[in-house]
Amino acid sequence: MQVLLLDLDETLYPRGNGVLARVDARINAYLHERIGVPAHEVDVVRRRLRDAHGTTLRGLEARYEVDVEDYLATVHGVDLSDLLSPAPGLRALLRRLPGRKAVFTNAPRQHAEQVLGLLDLSDAFEEVVAIEDLSLRPKPDPLAYHAVTARLGVEARACVMVDDTRANVVAGARAGMRTVWLAPTPQDDESVHHVITSLHELERVLAPRGSGHSGA
Repeated sequence: MQVLLLDLDETLYPRGNGVLARVDARINAYLHERIGVPAHEVDVVRRRLRDAHGTTLRGLEARYEVDVEDYLATVHGVDLSDLLSPAPGLRALLRRLPGRKAVFTNAPRQHAEQVLGLLDLSDAFEEVVAIEDLSLRPKPDPLAYHAVTARLGVEARACVMVDDTRANVVAGARAGMRTVWLAPTPQDDESVHHVITSLHELERVLAPRGSGHSGA
């Protein structure tokens, strides 16, 4: 049976709606208040850690002493109810799509559960595979893809992975998954199997297919 792996942030809800900006502001506050990074440097340090290690937390673990549980609770203990609301169209789409469905996210479970609850999608997925389930090894680390398939008890070739971050999708393809990049604009990309600009295109993408890659 096919398993549909859907990313969470800026995949299940629109890009740039303020969720990640709010989380980033909390990360900046943590870097300044707990780690001692000067306020005028926090944006640069956060981006540098995230770019080098996949998540800011992973970078902090590599370079500083950090209490993981305290970090996750502090950064993600933020109310998002003014930014997210039920998504009945997406809920109906997920019901129509075939196969098992799981969230595959670099975010912590606390954040994922809040987002899914606000979108009214908590019961739309069989499983939420969060950063804690990946031993804090985020996408696009190859170990993240091994972790998600092991947790779900499937082979990579049985998975269709959807993500808004190209690097994550490319790594999924290398791991043996069928991949769908939720891109900001229509484009061709030979490194992934499909490129879409709306999740509602998944019905077409997941229809019976021939061989080869498709850029649309």
